Amino acid sequence: MLGKLIKYDLKASMKVFLMFHLVFLLACGFGRVFFINQMDFINAPSKALFAPIVILICLVTILIVAVNICSWLMITFRFYRNLFSGEGYLSWTLPVSGIRHLWAKIISGCILMWTDTVIIALGMFLLLSGRNVTEAYSLIAADATESLGMPISTFFLYAFLFCLISCITSVISTYFCIAVGQLFSNHRVLCAVAAYFILSFVLQIGVFLLMLLSGSFDYYMRFSGNFAEQMAHIMIPTFLFSAIVTLGEYIATHYIIKKKINLI
Repeated sequence: MLGKLIKYDLKASMKVFLMFHLVFLLACGFGRVFFINQMDFINAPSKALFAPIVILICLVTILIVAVNICSWLMITFRFYRNLFSGEGYLSWTLPVSGIRHLWAKIISGCILMWTDTVIIALGMFLLLSGRNVTEAYSLIAADATESLGMPISTFFLYAFLFCLISCITSVISTYFCIAVGQLFSNHRVLCAVAAYFILSFVLQIGVFLLMLLSGSFDYYMRFSGNFAEQMAHIMIPTFLFSAIVTLGEYIATHYIIKKKINLI
């Protein structure tokens, strides 16, 4: 039954999901052919390249954020609508336990967010893998490797893996906030949104305090080595803290669904 629930969730979301990601890939291909490939990064004056590059970075950032938010909103609305809205009455009549409903939503949500991350990475590769870009980068590759502490391909691989792991924490945190919103008798959606912002603020404060107590913040301010060493010193305790918080959010969400669910 768990597999059927996951398949049903993915089938219900996949058409729209693939549609706006296809638009994203087409936009990256358009940018590659009509914008990036027309730029001479080696011979053109730096002043002439500054404005186009800034515009490109802004547009690409907006596009990535928009696609990622759309994916996140899809799993958010799906979780709420399928379990806590009028549709939830039908969902809870199925011979399926609350934990299976929750795991179906977590797995399907993670699959969609992972797919979103992979497609965004493919779009960036499509946009930036032209010969003029690779030739220009080869001129500064040694300096970039020294600054990063690793080849840029390895750096992007670590960043990609970090994004995949972050998808899990994002999905569970979102479901936790929606479940918290259901504890209130009125304005449940508004309370869920408020819980999300409060949780984000508390987590930021928690990470900052953890960095202070562990000495990571002072180490970061004084350290003058490569970027990879700085990030490793900060990300390891942050990752452990996030893992503990995510586990707590999962346990709380499971408890709310099992003991406190009220569709009235």
